Amino acid sequence: MGATLHVQPVSSAPFEVAIGNTATIGRTRENTVCLSSSPQVSRQHAMIRCHNGYQYQIIDLGSRNGTFVNEQRVVMPVTLEAGARIRIADNVLTLRESSEDRSAEQQLTVVGSLAADFLESRPVALLVCDIRGFSSMSERMASGDLAQVLGVWFRELGNLVADSGGTIDKFIGDAVLAYWGGAAGPLNCVAAFETAKKIRALAEPRKWPCGEKFEVVIALHYGKVTCSNVGVAAERDATIIGDAVNTVFRLESVSKEVGQGVVLSEDMVQHLPEKSSFADFGSRALKGKTQLVKIFGWSV
Repeated sequence: MGATLHVQPVSSAPFEVAIGNTATIGRTRENTVCLSSSPQVSRQHAMIRCHNGYQYQIIDLGSRNGTFVNEQRVVMPVTLEAGARIRIADNVLTLRESSEDRSAEQQLTVVGSLAADFLESRPVALLVCDIRGFSSMSERMASGDLAQVLGVWFRELGNLVADSGGTIDKFIGDAVLAYWGGAAGPLNCVAAFETAKKIRALAEPRKWPCGEKFEVVIALHYGKVTCSNVGVAAERDATIIGDAVNTVFRLESVSKEVGQGVVLSEDMVQHLPEKSSFADFGSRALKGKTQLVKIFGWSV
């Protein structure tokens, strides 16, 4: 078993809901947890995701009234511990999880202890999207305004990834890691690149509440990852680990250096049909890698 949410609505009897890989919380019935009796709850208010097979994060989806964990407002994704008290309007949700199950799953997430039956190595197209200048902006904004901007962005970006057949592996601060592995290599790469274009278009007209431009940078890479089917539960997606994951994050870190909104590895570019539209920045050393990586850029 995974975790459950014990839900105490403001004006009805308590109930429990099992959490799979993803659980949504909101006012309408399509949510995993429906809080229909609370007008202060947004239609899509918050989301809980499981990654690494045992870690649960809650993300506010741009609600007006906020999501609170142990009375602290959720601004960026927050990791939930067993017993965490989530408050949405006057509704209280408590995370309950089996310590025995968690212990077993946690051991499986350590690569050295993973049995072969729980591992699958496969090539995927990877995308990392990061908000440029987020740290300085977060110092100047009220937490409520920041939470709403970030939550709406995560929700809309997540919809783009899902609509294209991709999977969000995790949220890390203001960054998102997604992958495509459901089709042949070139098709996955095209889907990831087309999603990158749509993400850039989604960000283009946005501004921060202060009027400054909202900017994102995207890195794309194609390579093999290890997928660990942690917990062997059908409702959970595998998490991905490996050198390819490290590479795509390192690519994102050189985007400012090359002045491009989208940076791509040669491994990604060679699977895309429009090779002539990319700027070639040559081979570069990426932190933590012994081999040089050839980098390309694309900008609108």
